Amino acid sequence: MQRPQYGIDAPGLLRFFAIAGVTAFMVCAIALRLPLFGQPLQGIIAALSGVATTYLLGMASLMLYYSKVEKLKDCEKLLDLIHWSGNEQVLDIGCGRGLMLVGAAKRLTSGKAIGIDLWQQNDQANNDAAATLENAAIEGVTDRIDVKTADMRQIPFPDRAFDVVVSSWAIHNLDVASDRYKALDEIIRVLKPNGRVILADITNQAEYAKYFEQQGMGKVQRHNNPIRDTVLKAVSFGSFAPSAVSAHKDSSS
Repeated sequence: MQRPQYGIDAPGLLRFFAIAGVTAFMVCAIALRLPLFGQPLQGIIAALSGVATTYLLGMASLMLYYSKVEKLKDCEKLLDLIHWSGNEQVLDIGCGRGLMLVGAAKRLTSGKAIGIDLWQQNDQANNDAAATLENAAIEGVTDRIDVKTADMRQIPFPDRAFDVVVSSWAIHNLDVASDRYKALDEIIRVLKPNGRVILADITNQAEYAKYFEQQGMGKVQRHNNPIRDTVLKAVSFGSFAPSAVSAHKDSSS
């Protein structure tokens, strides 16, 4: 049976860690086996390259594990936070190969899930609309999804068009804070009154939560694992701590 392939996030960075780790391992092996240096220096080089090997290959393995296993589990948990009726109109921001998009569509009956993306290859491996549609076909939800090429800072839909807006590991790719705020403003704009938004990301979650509160969104919550966050921030020097923010749009908005 064919299985959906939701891709690897930041493939260039993962490739760097893997190549650098293998290089460090080779340096360590050479330092241990060949008397190219004096004994003290040889030991220092072997020790440092051994530490580098462990860290670099460990980070590559961690990134691969999160892309292939843990991210899928987190997606299901986040989608389960919504009390689905089946007729929702859903928007997935930066849908990539369709992980959250397809997950939402599987919870719909008469509703529709639409994904938008710019399909950048550096964000996700083999990222394109055809791959998303193929995953939807494998999961049997082709009739419940649609995909469009669009920028999250200029969402091509009218005000109050969606009951649910979701996003996974996408908004952090906007490097400038003002651009991220534009994306959040667009999410609020297209969300219906009483609508729900869930944003999963690897950084900036506190920023999203604060901005939602400033814009009058209700029930703003962080969904994270403090112990896991602490460990991942430590090993990634603060650059990687997957968690999510959810918020509710007031009925009068």
